[in-house]
Amino acid sequence: MKLDILDERKIAYFSMEVALKSEMPTYSGGLGVLAGDTIRSAADLKVPMVVVTLIHRKGYFRQRFDSNGWQLEEPVEWVVQNFLS
Repeated sequence: MKLDILDERKIAYFSMEVALKSEMPTYSGGLGVLAGDTIRSAADLKVPMVVVTLIHRKGYFRQRFDSNGWQLEEPVEWVVQNFLS
């Protein structure tokens, strides 16, 4: 019995942060956006890929600056279950 190895290959993609939706605070910058784009492209191409990432319920913050140029942080809390399907 010969197994067709190409039919059984899967890709594992590990990323510490992934930008899938702007409403999901699961990324802080460009590498998260790149990871999200890679995952979306693989899905569009039907590439057999499993993605593993971290999800933080707290820890990310929204950054803004006051009129003096000082950074102000606003905590971001979100309900992970609202994004699961």
